[in-house]
Amino acid sequence: MYNHIDRENPIIAVEVGVWEAANAKRLLDEFPNLTLIGVDPFEGYQDWHMYIESSYMSEREKITMETMKPYIESGRFSIIRKYSDKALEDLEDGKYDFIYIDADHSYEWALHDMTNYWNKVKDGGVLCGHDRSLNGVKMALEEFTATIAKNFTPSEEPQIDSWYILK
Repeated sequence: MYNHIDRENPIIAVEVGVWEAANAKRLLDEFPNLTLIGVDPFEGYQDWHMYIESSYMSEREKITMETMKPYIESGRFSIIRKYSDKALEDLEDGKYDFIYIDADHSYEWALHDMTNYWNKVKDGGVLCGHDRSLNGVKMALEEFTATIAKNFTPSEEPQIDSWYILK
């Protein structure tokens, strides 16, 4: 995936599903020219394997804010505390160099996020994400590439089990 991202000019991206911000930090460290917007309500939700409690997500938010403090202070990271479908109204269509999806891994939500965030990626940009081997994400990728995008490429960047689609 990295070879499809501009390393010289300023770029802007979105990560849907921040968790503890390990991937956000990885991306910001890899691309000094990147400004990243995280999308995560840090509220409880039903993921593919279990219900994630609100108290647990509140702890993830604390870790995120501590990890991202220097990036927030430098203006390179900001957070939209909303579910992915509600955050769409805060993001412009066709603006983002890449969007990384790693939120709810159920088939319905993975497909929902791929479909809705596709329009936010600029032409020549990258829609990408994590956990391609999980059944819900795998099924969503198959449907998305059969109906909207041409195909996806497996990737181990920025983390193992990732995927990307060029727009």
